[in-house]
Amino acid sequence: CFFLGAGFMLIETKGITELALVYGSTWVVVGAVIAGILIMAFLANLVVIRFGVPHPALVYGLLGISLVTGMLLATADLSAVPNWVARLFLTGLLTLPLFFSGFAFSAELKRSASVAVALSSNLFGAMLGGFLEYNSMYFGFRSLYLLALAMYFLAFVTSLRGIRRPAEASPA
Repeated sequence: CFFLGAGFMLIETKGITELALVYGSTWVVVGAVIAGILIMAFLANLVVIRFGVPHPALVYGLLGISLVTGMLLATADLSAVPNWVARLFLTGLLTLPLFFSGFAFSAELKRSASVAVALSSNLFGAMLGGFLEYNSMYFGFRSLYLLALAMYFLAFVTSLRGIRRPAEASPA
């Protein structure tokens, strides 16, 4: 859960920064990003309740694809479409990775022996993400995509270790 928290914080910061270019720097930006985050988390939970948690390779693969897509399309010229369509599209695009990370977080909570430990680990990871966000001042905000990809890759590796560990401990 630690690296998921770091990745989450980077995506949230990136979303607020990039949507400020679309909405203007007002409370509307934060409201749009938080609403997008909550909607994506809600939808991810609905899918998990209905169908269960997909395999980590699928979850993290789609998460990576959504981050790369966001990196490529977030600065696209959307002046040909109505303003409300551009705003809705960009809000969805920039918060889409959180839909897939919701699956990963659900799997980590399910596998965790203690929900309190998992949530505190996630919170400490979010603090790391906040610290890493300062790199954007030196490397630019697009670097947050690469940092988020790195955090989610580390989360993927640790999730695979967590999946294999119980299987190795059980007798054959």
